[in-house]
Amino acid sequence: MSRYSQRKRRLQAAEEAANWLFTLQSEEASSAERAKFIDWLREAPLHVAELLHACRLQHDLAACIKWHEIRPHGQQDNPVVHLLPVVNRRRSRTTAVSSFLGRHAVLVTVSVAAIAVLSAAVAIRLGQTVISTQSGERREVTLADGSIVDLAPNSDVRVRLRAKRRLVSLERGEALFHVSKNPRRPFIVTAENTSVRAVGTAFDVARRAGGVAVTVVEGRVSVTTQKSLVAGLLVDGLKAGQAETPIRLSLGANQQVVVSASTGDATPVRQVQGEAEVAWATDQLNFNNEPVGEVASRFNLYNHIQIRILDPALAARRVSGSFRTTDPESFVAFIKSVAGVTIVHQDQDVLVLGAPPQGASAPKGAPATATLNR
Repeated sequence: MSRYSQRKRRLQAAEEAANWLFTLQSEEASSAERAKFIDWLREAPLHVAELLHACRLQHDLAACIKWHEIRPHGQQDNPVVHLLPVVNRRRSRTTAVSSFLGRHAVLVTVSVAAIAVLSAAVAIRLGQTVISTQSGERREVTLADGSIVDLAPNSDVRVRLRAKRRLVSLERGEALFHVSKNPRRPFIVTAENTSVRAVGTAFDVARRAGGVAVTVVEGRVSVTTQKSLVAGLLVDGLKAGQAETPIRLSLGANQQVVVSASTGDATPVRQVQGEAEVAWATDQLNFNNEPVGEVASRFNLYNHIQIRILDPALAARRVSGSFRTTDPESFVAFIKSVAGVTIVHQDQDVLVLGAPPQGASAPKGAPATATLNR
């Protein structure tokens, strides 16, 4: 299933969850309907996640004075209702649903566990959401506006959803954004000296040793960069007295640009295979004529097993291929087959690649750049 099909499925699950919540709170809900509800929950962890999200939303709304005075759309004489928090919250209808879920806890425990790690990773403070991953972790989070953030290992983002702008700061690592379309509320991602602006699209931003890489998978984005700016300033405007003229680029689907962290200069826009570039979000790593050392570093992000390369010449050689993120052994075996190097298992979690044994040589005809197709 493609990332776009997954997003459509998530939106459908959210709508179904809202309908089920309404049905369960109805006094006319039959035993057959409740049985269907249990079957729906058991279909996928996504259904449990969206139902819990709907319950939480209703619970928060129920804590507002006059919430129950709001009539369905089209029936209000005055559509404006001032909502204030209730100090002593009354028992809301959500409690009834929670009780119902509690009586069927055995059926949903596994599904709840599947989303527990995701929920624990998101901390909300001071009006912003902080999402982080550690080595070997990859996380997907749906924001309040419906946008989806896929976070690569060893990455951090800070999210501030404001009335007129949706602001995201990529503090480290890499993230893939599926932006919920809203022309009146642009989605802005900053990293280093680079700002990416979109209203509804899919794009990837990665902070790497050489700079910030922006890759568009779907739609269009506007990329702005300036030499003297630090991360976040592009969102709120330039400093007073700045003389540099910002560089502005427009990128479409399957286009990529890299902005230097030291100079702020942007490389020429190049054509890429967008979905291949962000295949990491589906547990796949694709490399096209990249240094073996860089490929090994990417594998190390996703695994407890670490690859170490002793030979600088080997680390500089180029490789092309497609591998599973969780299968570093296949990559090591591939390098051994084309370069004739030795492999040393230093311990259970470290694979060391060295130069060929003394007196041995790499296989004849072994190219500097090899291609692996799976």
